[in-house]
Amino acid sequence: MKCRNCKRELPENSLFCNWCGVKQIKERNEISIPKPTKNSTGYHGQVMVDGKRVRVSGKTEKEYREKALAYKTKETIPTEKKKLDDCISDYINSNSATLSPATLRGYDQIYRCRFQDYMAMQIQDINWQKMINDEAKKVAPKTVKNGWGLVTAALSYAGYNMPSVNLPKVPVAKTDFLDHKQILTFIQAVRGEACETAALLALHSLRLSEIYHLNADDISADTIHVRGATVRDKGNNWVDKDTNKNRTSTRDIPIIIPRLKQILPKEGRAVTMPQTSIRQNLEKVCKDNGLPVVSVHDLRRSFASLCAYLRWQPESICALGGWRQGSPVVHDIYIKISNRGIAEDVQRMRDYISKNK
Repeated sequence: MKCRNCKRELPENSLFCNWCGVKQIKERNEISIPKPTKNSTGYHGQVMVDGKRVRVSGKTEKEYREKALAYKTKETIPTEKKKLDDCISDYINSNSATLSPATLRGYDQIYRCRFQDYMAMQIQDINWQKMINDEAKKVAPKTVKNGWGLVTAALSYAGYNMPSVNLPKVPVAKTDFLDHKQILTFIQAVRGEACETAALLALHSLRLSEIYHLNADDISADTIHVRGATVRDKGNNWVDKDTNKNRTSTRDIPIIIPRLKQILPKEGRAVTMPQTSIRQNLEKVCKDNGLPVVSVHDLRRSFASLCAYLRWQPESICALGGWRQGSPVVHDIYIKISNRGIAEDVQRMRDYISKNK
């Protein structure tokens, strides 16, 4: 071993340096141990050993502290072998109190469906790139990427070094929305339909989770007060949350489409129509009127497209839409609006030249 102060070689387990006199090993009562987190399986925490994080678990807090002290003082070498299944389940259980029900639902689906041929394997025995390659043969690149995100979070939480892998490239997702002309057509087409309230709320930038949470008490004469979300948990049950997706999602939105004020309920939930029924109703309205088939979330993007067409400041779009400033979503909408404008300008120039030959 080397002296922690002068870096000279010392006999292993030396208490003091023979050269500079600096104490090398802390006594047990001098060593600080991180406070553990408690869940249904016991007490869990991480300690630093030789510059690496080591996951420590115990059925009781006393057992946890004894193990942690043994690792820190090198009385015991941490040799705990864990399976991938254990790492992921520990991570999910340890964070169940802080993660949203929707996030836990997604994690549970990954845990049950992804990388199943590798779940029972010891961490040190897994060929990570092969695991990625095998999964990429079964599911879409984005599904692999989402699954790997949970794996890396679980490995980091357990104190393992992050493996380096090549993930399949995720193609750019197709983002549909209605342009300014199509929005006017849609507002008339959806009038009187069962999904009208949900559709017009989405055209005011609300997410589906915010629409389902909206209550008559959250609506004043001219303003929608977005204060929470309703999402599904892993048991497919609806759960109300007092918080939104992020800090900027809590917002007040002026009612812009007059028709919405006429159809919003005076009491109870604003929308109770099942998600599947909303989707089917929207699809029918769009097809019957020659419009692109859009979802509730696409209508939220359509709000941004109309704002961009009307030359709103990006700060205003983000504030009312609940996007963080500089959001790539808003940026992408601007690019698409700009591209459509370029195409129209080019065609006008072609028409002008053709007309004046």
